[in-house]
Amino acid sequence: MRGDTQLLSAHTVRWIDIGVIVWVVVWVALGVLMWHDVRAQTQLSGDVIKVGAAVKDTGQALGVVGGLPLVGGSIGDFAARIEKMGAEVAADGRDSQGGVERIAVIAGLGVGVLPAAMILFLYMPVRVRWRRYVGAVAGALPGSSGDPAFEQYLARRAADTLPWDRLRALSADPWGAIAGGDYRALADAELARLGLRRP
Repeated sequence: MRGDTQLLSAHTVRWIDIGVIVWVVVWVALGVLMWHDVRAQTQLSGDVIKVGAAVKDTGQALGVVGGLPLVGGSIGDFAARIEKMGAEVAADGRDSQGGVERIAVIAGLGVGVLPAAMILFLYMPVRVRWRRYVGAVAGALPGSSGDPAFEQYLARRAADTLPWDRLRALSADPWGAIAGGDYRALADAELARLGLRRP
């Protein structure tokens, strides 16, 4: 995998970086939208709580009427059942409201965080290895520029990584040029591939 990482060019890494950023932003935005939309359903639970409270209040009001002489008994029993039903509906509404809020958080995190975290988990080690490789070449460049061993290393990397048409544009026989000590064009091409310039 280390060798595969070194095959990436600066141009390719920039495009992958843009793709990863877009991927993360899209999934985080979708997660926020999912959380917001599911959480909006708590309004329905709030309405159920209000209806339950209204039914309970109606039962209490009927209970007052049920306590009056002559009107009495059966209305009182009916009022107690209505008040109990209203309390149960309000309690169920509160329970469902808590459940919807939990589902909103879980859905938002599942949609917004997992895909973004997964791509970062897969891409960041590759990106870090590539950055280390480029950093090592960039760090060696000021002191080693013109050093035949360093130039040969860069030329060989170019011969290993550049496409055939680019190699042929640089030299009719890239490996012959390397064997003959003509490293400059290939070394410059490798530096350009990595997004580096000579000091």
